[in-house]
Amino acid sequence: MKKNPYRYYRFLTLAGIFMLPATIFFWGVLGQNVPPYSASLSADAFAAEIIANASSIRIGMIGQLVVSFAYFLWGLGICKVMEATEEDNNVLSTIALWGTGLTWIVFALPCSVWLTVAYRPEVMDPRTLQMFFDFGWFFFDNSFTITTMGMVAMGIGFLKDPREVPLMPAWVCWLAICVGIGFVLEVFMPLVTDGAFSRSGLINYWIEFSAYFVYWMATAIHLDKAVVRLQREHAQGKGLA
Repeated sequence: MKKNPYRYYRFLTLAGIFMLPATIFFWGVLGQNVPPYSASLSADAFAAEIIANASSIRIGMIGQLVVSFAYFLWGLGICKVMEATEEDNNVLSTIALWGTGLTWIVFALPCSVWLTVAYRPEVMDPRTLQMFFDFGWFFFDNSFTITTMGMVAMGIGFLKDPREVPLMPAWVCWLAICVGIGFVLEVFMPLVTDGAFSRSGLINYWIEFSAYFVYWMATAIHLDKAVVRLQREHAQGKGLA
């Protein structure tokens, strides 16, 4: 009997499910990013916050750096499931792979910067600490085009699924496209230090990040269901149906 070509896929899709709560815990809770420190804080006030929470931030950033590999695996899982829907070429699944996979850098570099900020803040100049922290957020928020590229490609690709019952629900596809495009509002973040478009503001933090985590959760759950369906179809000798 021919081996199941989908036998490793659930490992990839479950990586995305695993990383979601891990990110909320490490990056968000321990990393003091719910919400992040306001850009309107003075350098001295900011440094005092970092010094008071340095141990928690260090543990959070270390943990996030360790688990972020899972996002690349999840991107590969998205790509492989998309390939099962493609009839003529694999352009969209390849874009989704690169867009999602390279988002690992969007986690890794800023978290390394924030880890540096919390490493020995008591001996650093407050303005230097603030500058590095700002740099981490500028990279984190304004590298969105890589992530958006993967999300939009995934949404369009799954919308083209020729199956009578698509592997990915249409609403999840549109959610991916809309949330991905919505990240364009992050370009306003470096222009302000307070208000709705700041890194801790209503639009560029609470709305954008909440929408992103909803997209992540919905996609991860339905992607795993799609793999289970592909495995079942293979066992029953079915293809695109």
